[in-house]
Amino acid sequence: MSLKFKRYYPTLLALILVVTFFILVMGSQRVIAYTTETASVTEEAIVAEDVEIYYTNEIALFDDTVVHSIQVIISDEDYQTMISTYQQTGEKDYFHADIIIDGVRINDVGIRLKGNASLMTALGGSGGMGGGAGFDRGAAPDAAAIPQDGVIPQFDPGNLPEGFDPNNLPAGVDPNNMPAGGVPGQMPGLATNGQAGETKIPFLIKFDKYVSGQTYQGYTKLALRTYGITYDEAMLEEPLTNYVFSLMGLPATETAYTGLQINEETEALYVLSEVVDDQIYLDRYFSNANGVLYKAEVGSSLTYVNDDPSSYTNSFSQETRVNDADMAPLIGFARFLTESDDATFGSELPNYLDVDAFATYLAITNLLVNNDSIVGMNNNYYLYYDDIAERFSLMYWDGNESLGGLGMGTSATFDLYFREQTGSRSPGGDENILLQRFKANAAFMALYEEKLRLVYEEAFLSGAITEKAEEYSALVLSINEERNLVNVENYEQSVENILTFINQRMDYVNSTGLMDE
Repeated sequence: MSLKFKRYYPTLLALILVVTFFILVMGSQRVIAYTTETASVTEEAIVAEDVEIYYTNEIALFDDTVVHSIQVIISDEDYQTMISTYQQTGEKDYFHADIIIDGVRINDVGIRLKGNASLMTALGGSGGMGGGAGFDRGAAPDAAAIPQDGVIPQFDPGNLPEGFDPNNLPAGVDPNNMPAGGVPGQMPGLATNGQAGETKIPFLIKFDKYVSGQTYQGYTKLALRTYGITYDEAMLEEPLTNYVFSLMGLPATETAYTGLQINEETEALYVLSEVVDDQIYLDRYFSNANGVLYKAEVGSSLTYVNDDPSSYTNSFSQETRVNDADMAPLIGFARFLTESDDATFGSELPNYLDVDAFATYLAITNLLVNNDSIVGMNNNYYLYYDDIAERFSLMYWDGNESLGGLGMGTSATFDLYFREQTGSRSPGGDENILLQRFKANAAFMALYEEKLRLVYEEAFLSGAITEKAEEYSALVLSINEERNLVNVENYEQSVENILTFINQRMDYVNSTGLMDE
């Protein structure tokens, strides 16, 4: 044995023992990266050479078989400024915070308010609906009438907003018994069963806002979502809608339930939601994940105006490849939708759009009565342009007003074929030209009807959506005695409301003869 080998023999032996330990003892452990850069955990962790932190007893971020735990640590001053800035200007500015997710602490993240109608309902102020011409939500005061201090005025049935239809309200809402004014933290939501509940503020977490490259389990963003504009203790709408989209093989954000605590405030139940413009989402669903993603804004229009990109900024925002790609593919699609004759539209639409997926999207959206979509508000969808296939895919997003949440018309009997009903209208303004031309084409509507039957069979007749609702509710109630996340009476009533809606929707579909054909 050489002198050099003898010198390094102890080190070599130690290395062999360490490697053997990991192979024999840790070999069956599943180890995943939780964060990069500035994270720490509350239990023992292994720090790798690249400064990533690994945790061997991990809880996957979107494991929907558990109710997660999230605490946001932010200065009181920043938190109040975040709210007052939105109320006074409509801006949703980021602020520094630390966040603890299931025992893992990530420092220096960005947090801001998120949402449109749900946020305005919670906080009032001058923020709101963006470009949504004609928006009017029965029970909600007119945004222009909300004072700068965020105090919501008493609802006055004798002074209704223009276009308000008192016969077009969610089931159980009494226009003569609306909530009085309130302030953030005190303002009750409006339940479909007439009960007042806790106002919840939706948030967006951005892990890499202040620390370049920082992620959590590969995610750069995380949405903390609420019940939308109508108080609902159970918040089943988005998780169930995502479940049906996934069941039918379409892209859908991952969701799970979490308790959310701001500083030392009381923990409350929220929905944890993936964000569509995160690269991890695009990688999951597209073989070419480096395409261009466009987000539809409230009241968006796909009608061609001209070739100037600025003419479309009120309808769409470009979310990926900014300063690299541009709006040209979207403008070309709009020109085709607007200027092609009927024969050309019918033969060439599949060259521009994944028509099969779009028909399935429409079937799910309509069966679940999600009017906060391309069908009603002309928003809450993304267009992803695969620049290799040179074709768009339309993707669903944000289902917290699904399952009849907007109460447009009689929700459970909302027409399967998009025919306008008495008392219902599209608050997003003109009907989306893609939807308008799609439903005017006999071949595309035959495909849509085929998808209606398929979705109805897979999600409703199979009992899948009901079973999933019961599974989620059992999960929340199983931990509630320990964590007190929900008011049990309100929660159980909200669950019952959803199950009733599902049954009523099935009764309506069965009455149409759809499954007899």
